[in-house]
Amino acid sequence: MNPEFWFTEKYSETCGFTFKVKEVLQTKTSKFQRLDILDTYDFGRVMLLDGLVMLTEKDEFVYHEMITNVPLFAHPNPKDVLVIGGGDGGTVRELSKHTYLNSITEVEIDDIVVKGAKEFMMFVGCGYDNKKVNLIIGDGIEFVKDKKSAYDVIIVDSTDPFGPAEGLFSGEFYSNVKNALRENGFVVAQAENPYYDTKWMMRSVNNMRKAFENSVECYLAYIPTYPSGMWNFAIGYKGVKPSKSFDSGRYNKLGLKLKYYNEKIHRACFALPEFVKELLDKNV
Repeated sequence: MNPEFWFTEKYSETCGFTFKVKEVLQTKTSKFQRLDILDTYDFGRVMLLDGLVMLTEKDEFVYHEMITNVPLFAHPNPKDVLVIGGGDGGTVRELSKHTYLNSITEVEIDDIVVKGAKEFMMFVGCGYDNKKVNLIIGDGIEFVKDKKSAYDVIIVDSTDPFGPAEGLFSGEFYSNVKNALRENGFVVAQAENPYYDTKWMMRSVNNMRKAFENSVECYLAYIPTYPSGMWNFAIGYKGVKPSKSFDSGRYNKLGLKLKYYNEKIHRACFALPEFVKELLDKNV
């Protein structure tokens, strides 16, 4: 009889999240990180990087819909989008639904993530099938340094803020991102959670604030397999506040078949619980 195999992601020394694994589909190590792809009983296929859950088949749609649609529908007329990170393909999959976009460029530092998603997780890896997607294997931090007014929306779809992603949480990086944005542009970044990763959440938000000053808002989404289930996104803007802007005409015309995001979610996700507001206010 085969022994049971359980995986646990530790959120602290005393708590974590655990699930039973059917099979390990792939394990690879690059010069940047270790990739594991699991098949599980409750969450379908799961991608881990350095032992941390990056996405699961069951709930990845929440993250990918929220990191893409909020800035796109807040922008008055987006045409060119840059994704930094996002090697699983889920973000470009969602962007590809916006057929009016002229270009979608992704800069991913580690090709083992892309290859793993294409081989074992085509529910996200299918994002690379769109001919508008220009995939560049390289360093996103270096990529944006010489870009001036090149993009309408920049999405920082990074891993947690250490290892290869640590530089994506710096003030210098966000200054370069601001220069790369056109007028009315937005940058959105995953910014951890307000329960277990307060320090890292505020490091991301405050470094974005160094570049965008008061033009930064935060919004929340609820992703069951991420630490605490409550996930924060920081969005910097060069025009209108994203919480006050929603292109209902474009939204209705596209008629997207989504599972989480809609017009009411767009407006409501900027309504923050008091403890999150206090945390953000204390770290201005």
